[in-house]
Amino acid sequence: MKKQSRNRFVILSKVLITTIIFTVLLTTLVTPGMALAKPPASPPGQDKKGGDGGSTEYDTTIVLYDIDSGLTSPTGVYRWLDVANQAYSTSYRDSYDYTQAEVSVAFSSQDTSLKGLLTARNLKPNFAYQVKLSGDTVEYPEANENIGFVGRWWREQWNGSEWTSGSNSNDSDYLVKKDIEDLSSPTGKSFKFTGYLVFDYLITDSKGNAYLEFEANSSYHVLWKTTQRIPTANDGKVKSAKFKVNEKTASAYDTSYGWVTVGIYGEVERIPVGGKYLSTGTYDCQLFLTEESFHGSGGTYSGNWAAAMGAPITFEITE
Repeated sequence: MKKQSRNRFVILSKVLITTIIFTVLLTTLVTPGMALAKPPASPPGQDKKGGDGGSTEYDTTIVLYDIDSGLTSPTGVYRWLDVANQAYSTSYRDSYDYTQAEVSVAFSSQDTSLKGLLTARNLKPNFAYQVKLSGDTVEYPEANENIGFVGRWWREQWNGSEWTSGSNSNDSDYLVKKDIEDLSSPTGKSFKFTGYLVFDYLITDSKGNAYLEFEANSSYHVLWKTTQRIPTANDGKVKSAKFKVNEKTASAYDTSYGWVTVGIYGEVERIPVGGKYLSTGTYDCQLFLTEESFHGSGGTYSGNWAAAMGAPITFEITE
């Protein structure tokens, strides 16, 4: 019996020693740099949604391309100031266009709301963009109307040879004028109403990169800086960026600027923020980025809500 007890003691001792050695080795091998429990932080002014910051798998991807700066407004003028109103260099203004940027959007083609992930490289650095949908009143009138009733309307009138007098409108004006006939126009109507929806926004980093996981569940009028207008309880969340510019390393600038923190937010168009969804149905429309010009903030080179990049998108909203 004594011999058996001694054998059990030896075996247990070996098991305990082996366990201790294994634990030490595991602790040594799994260094802090290998601990991937937390995702990397979002760049300034950008959001990750969906809990773990990017684990959602989307079934469709579109690639955005350089588009007409006049979408939706025909007066789109490019902005050449960053979000802090700091000017880009003359050489950058003369050489940069959106064919140099890469933007893709992965999204769920069928869901209860439009959800997706926007990834961008080499947009304008330290710059604010609206993320929008725009309908097609001719080819897809139902989807266009659904977008307009959640977002806004851009109204144009046929003058006999072209669509002119573009301006923002509202639901009442749309319902009164949408069916007024003009048989000389391409649509047979006197007015053309394009529905559009600003549903999110972002600030790029110092390289013009962006990462935004989104859900189209909000309707914004326009973006403001917190220094321009104090946000209300109904407005969108403030997204902030803190950055400085070193002209020696920042190719878009020829002047160095010290540290600055800028906060932006979406002024609500239709309440509530986070609770305004597209109606059920199929949507054939355009997803695009618009430069935020902050109502001409910054003076020269301040721009005027120029469209930047976009692409057709098709998705279905289910119940």
